[in-house]
Amino acid sequence: MNLEELKYILSESVEPLPAWDSHEKLSPPYREKYDLELIKRTNPRVASVLIMLYENDYGEIEFPITMRVSYDGAHSHQFSLPGGQFEEQDISLDQTAIRETVEELGVFDEEIEIIKQLSEIFIPPSNFIVYPFIGVHHGTPQFVPDESEVEYVIPLDLEAFLNAEPETFVKEFSGHQVEIPGYNIGDNEFIWGATAMILEEFKDVIKYHLNL
Repeated sequence: MNLEELKYILSESVEPLPAWDSHEKLSPPYREKYDLELIKRTNPRVASVLIMLYENDYGEIEFPITMRVSYDGAHSHQFSLPGGQFEEQDISLDQTAIRETVEELGVFDEEIEIIKQLSEIFIPPSNFIVYPFIGVHHGTPQFVPDESEVEYVIPLDLEAFLNAEPETFVKEFSGHQVEIPGYNIGDNEFIWGATAMILEEFKDVIKYHLNL
């Protein structure tokens, strides 16, 4: 399957999203299921992220994951999807995802097309509700990461990701060793937390439509 075929399938699909049914599979053990409508009434911060599909020079479909730089914050030095906080000049949440992706990866907004929105997710440590989008980049992007936000970029092969199984790794929280589900992407580096939960729904949606 090429990117145009996948784009058509995803953009035309109208089935209900799996939401928590997918998120729960990659949820850390200490995380509860939140009532998102109740959370929205508390005026949380709002952000968007983008799963940006593109074809590389060999015709293989990929999407980028970024390693955040180290900083004094809840999500320092973690893998994430490109994205960030909604700002007043953004006319919509999908435009937030595009703007932040352009800023972080050095790509051009006119080459990005949004094709589908996934289920929003609440991130308690930073009090964000995050709205994920799937988009396509027309042509193979040349990444020029913003050094103030992105330490490096890892392109993930879509087919390999669809065939990958989650693993667990041990992470320390407040002096306790906790087993966390995630995806090992090599060199003992894991995608976990909200990013893994978002990607699990993304995987389930694609596998459903491709009958995998």
